[in-house]
Amino acid sequence: MIDPERSRSAPKERVGSSAMTASTKLFGVLAIGTIEGEFNDMAFGLINGNTEMLKIKSSYMNDKIADAKVLAEIVEPTPSEPVRGTYLKWSVSNGAPFYVRKFVRPRDFVFLESIGILKTASGERLGYSLIHSLQIPTIRELTEEYHIVRANISMCALFRQESSGKIELYVKGFVDAMGDIHSRIAVPTTADGLMSFRRIVHCGQMKKLNWMLKMKKTVILDHGSQDCVVCSSSPSRPKCCHVCSNTMCSRCSVTKKLSFLSPTSRRVSQRNLIFCVRCLLSAFKADALEIAAEELIRQNPFDFYEASTNSTPSSKMVSPSSTNLPDNISEFFG
Repeated sequence: MIDPERSRSAPKERVGSSAMTASTKLFGVLAIGTIEGEFNDMAFGLINGNTEMLKIKSSYMNDKIADAKVLAEIVEPTPSEPVRGTYLKWSVSNGAPFYVRKFVRPRDFVFLESIGILKTASGERLGYSLIHSLQIPTIRELTEEYHIVRANISMCALFRQESSGKIELYVKGFVDAMGDIHSRIAVPTTADGLMSFRRIVHCGQMKKLNWMLKMKKTVILDHGSQDCVVCSSSPSRPKCCHVCSNTMCSRCSVTKKLSFLSPTSRRVSQRNLIFCVRCLLSAFKADALEIAAEELIRQNPFDFYEASTNSTPSSKMVSPSSTNLPDNISEFFG
């Protein structure tokens, strides 16, 4: 359920260097409902403690973010609490509908994000993601060079396991888009961005499959057999699973689009890979939080396939502190 709301006036707020000071009007969106999935997978999908993982998450969630960077890590996760962290981030969105992008400039945000898991008195786990814009003088606006408008956002997302295979989700957010933008554009764009949370379980599952691919972990290895590893048939056009390298038939194969980082450019690319049903189920059943804890000791858990000309690269980097225009060679933010 989505409840668009527009306030007539926004009260002035001064908490530290908060940017939601509101001499302009706010556009708000409320989303309440349930999605399919398990709590641990959704929590794993939330994790994006560095720029690379932030881009991986964005590629799976299709959240309309054109570029982003983790500027500072304030609270670090630990192996015992892998879903925990507070970060200063920057992102630029190009979420306006295609037919109005020529007239509506992209918005960027500088914000504080905190993620984690809390336990109630009864022992129930609640996952959260909190975002609030900040004004930081040293992070200048990009209006003159790139025609990007600095906007403000405040968002709260909560989720809990309602029953096996079902997650209850609550997301409420406010955006001060700044500049001259009509509510008929601002509200749907805000809603679309917040509703990307419905894909966060998928993000967690794909990250688990990526980890399995990296570690080459599966249930049983049957190398040498020409029969399908799942149904034991003799396929006329055999395929090979990218995890276990076993033969499989078309009926027992599944194609998934995974996101990777180029080891040279650090850009995100996506590739369609084939897996056997057995390895896919093994990945989906794996404990996401155990994998999250293991990832903390690996600097780049998504390095596997080098970006190629057939891959779909992410957009160019745009630095909030750079004074030069980006080109095809320069790598901003790192």
